[in-house]
Amino acid sequence: MKFNKTVSIITAAALLLSPMTVNAAAESQKPVFPQFNKNEVNGTIVVNLPDEVIADIDITFDSPEGLGFSYYSVKDLAKGSYSFDIEGRDNTADDYRYYQIKIKLKKTAVGAANDYYMDFINNSERENSFMIPDKNDNPDTFGTYTYNISVEEGKANNMWDTKLTDKVTKSVIFYPSPRIEGDINSDGKVDGIDASAILTAYAKESVGKESGLTEEQTKAADINGDGKMDGNDASLLLSYYAYTSVEGDITIADFIAKRKAKS
Repeated sequence: MKFNKTVSIITAAALLLSPMTVNAAAESQKPVFPQFNKNEVNGTIVVNLPDEVIADIDITFDSPEGLGFSYYSVKDLAKGSYSFDIEGRDNTADDYRYYQIKIKLKKTAVGAANDYYMDFINNSERENSFMIPDKNDNPDTFGTYTYNISVEEGKANNMWDTKLTDKVTKSVIFYPSPRIEGDINSDGKVDGIDASAILTAYAKESVGKESGLTEEQTKAADINGDGKMDGNDASLLLSYYAYTSVEGDITIADFIAKRKAKS
């Protein structure tokens, strides 16, 4: 089935936390894709979020008609089980759907987060991709595919660990860092308040006073990674904040890399 290219691309965000508790029934989510056809649904994606979690989940897809079509976009999901109906395709050159799910973290009880999990669905070229074939072609099947999300301490840096429990279930563990880089006041976001905190601390140090920042905050304030906190870090953070306010989510590391690539 073909459709018109009148869909916008959506960015994603989400958060996670601690041991897993799943609701008995998954809460069904509504697609944002205008040409969604319930009669062509051939599978369901279920995302189970743990305690004390707020998550934004986005699903997009590529097809012969174009790239990055927005399919689902849901915000501020708390602890529970959430389902997303998926239309299958036969993965032929003129009839395919390569889905991508993105779960972005905002914060966790065991530490701040500024990272996201991303996975591919119905893409045979991707290892361990959940496969949702076309309902109207061969093979004719219907399945439920589950992501069990959990958050654990014990790792120094943000990272994900994905384990394929079976062909229809993935256990996804997030190890959060104690603080988002640049998040001086530990409110789970990087903005002008953090830049102001860096400038204030740097001004104090410049006249021989204590900066007023903890060791952890000082490390978070070293935006450019040169081993010191100064006005350059504050300027870089403000540029990053201005960029993300307009262009959307990107990590500070990726932002710095983009700047270096242009210079």
